[in-house]
Amino acid sequence: MDQGSLYQDAIRRVAGRIRECAPEDLALRFSACSGFDAESYQPCSSSFDGAVCAVDGSNAIILDAGSFAVAAVRASVSTCAGGVRICHRTTPLKIVTVNPGSGNEDFDTLFRDCFHHHPKAPLDHDDPIQNSAVIRDTLEYRAAMDMAGELNTGDILVLDGTLQVRHASHDEVIESLLNLCNLRGVLIAAVTKRTSLTWGGGHPIVPAAEGLARDLGIPEPWYLCVSAAEGLIDREETHRWKQRGGQYVARLHPRAQRAFKVEIPKYYTPDRVKRVFSALASFSDDGRVTGYPYPLFDAHLTTKIGADAVEQIRQDIIRGMDRLGMNLADYTGIFGDYHDEFDRY
Repeated sequence: MDQGSLYQDAIRRVAGRIRECAPEDLALRFSACSGFDAESYQPCSSSFDGAVCAVDGSNAIILDAGSFAVAAVRASVSTCAGGVRICHRTTPLKIVTVNPGSGNEDFDTLFRDCFHHHPKAPLDHDDPIQNSAVIRDTLEYRAAMDMAGELNTGDILVLDGTLQVRHASHDEVIESLLNLCNLRGVLIAAVTKRTSLTWGGGHPIVPAAEGLARDLGIPEPWYLCVSAAEGLIDREETHRWKQRGGQYVARLHPRAQRAFKVEIPKYYTPDRVKRVFSALASFSDDGRVTGYPYPLFDAHLTTKIGADAVEQIRQDIIRGMDRLGMNLADYTGIFGDYHDEFDRY
């Protein structure tokens, strides 16, 4: 078989696997497996009398030497009420090293600065991107804790992602955040732009819930508690960490392009759950990303570390190396990458 035929065969195989994950009768299978019907989908109003505070973070690899890398991380918060932004903060940009293997001094220092005690576990991912994401999470949780202490009863704190953690040292941090929110009467939820949550041995859960809603004629905005169906969700992705929240799928605006997965503490009453989704729906009518809570979008835009910022930091590091007597040959010996040469052609 020639190379062209091998390529086309690979394309057909991959397309076939995608079809297996999302078969034509996905919604019908989802209904049969879950037992969900029209009454399972809950409507939510698009009015909310409190403030919505969103927290998001960003991380970017600046330089990678193989044996270690340099990353930039930061976090932002954006609080909106009455249709206007009433508070915005961004942490100072942190430049950190993210070496593979066990232990990371910059993570330990930042963790102590944020939470006033040592992390209970070393940062030991082999992937520098994962390491920088954990350090970014540290800033996000600190920012969330600060805002939870300032928001009023009935307001809502919205995280980008989930209520789970990717590092053991953050396990107690998220518990403290949940306790603080509960003590102050502040609601909390986490919105995931893209989720790996599946059901039935690998079917994506968000399009299944959306497809069933369309078949049933459910008007938006709506939400569905997918964790209410016992044994529906595949748990492989979360076996290492405690499952803190109830899992929901929500479509927050009639013109939304897609639904999102939302995670809410399991102990919330139905009235608190309804208030959470009313808050999210009331702040999801921005024409740029209709159906996505725009305080989260605002936090994302302000915390994002773009290509221009990455290049500026890289040049500042090079100037710092120069002041230490290091030359271009030293820089190339540490951070040189033949891919940079390849990209010239």
